[in-house]
Amino acid sequence: MSPLRIAGFTLIAIACLFAFASLYYAVIGVDGGLSLYDVLYKFLPAIPNWLQRYMWAGLWNGLYIILVQPAWVVVGIIGLLCIGLGRKHVE
Repeated sequence: MSPLRIAGFTLIAIACLFAFASLYYAVIGVDGGLSLYDVLYKFLPAIPNWLQRYMWAGLWNGLYIILVQPAWVVVGIIGLLCIGLGRKHVE
């Protein structure tokens, strides 16, 4: 199994944890759920502000659209891409 596939399965597992966290937030009544921006801000609080300050505005707007999506969706899609790209091609 390729390292890219292993990383993909790890990202899928992390996406499942984020999905359970979003369900938990929905049960306790917290609005908005858990976005990727929230996760990034929780672990590295200076990074979003630094990116916004030093990144080109058009690129930041595109990145911000991805960051406000639910964390489990973004991490899950990246994990599925890693699994697909790490697949061995049979001829």
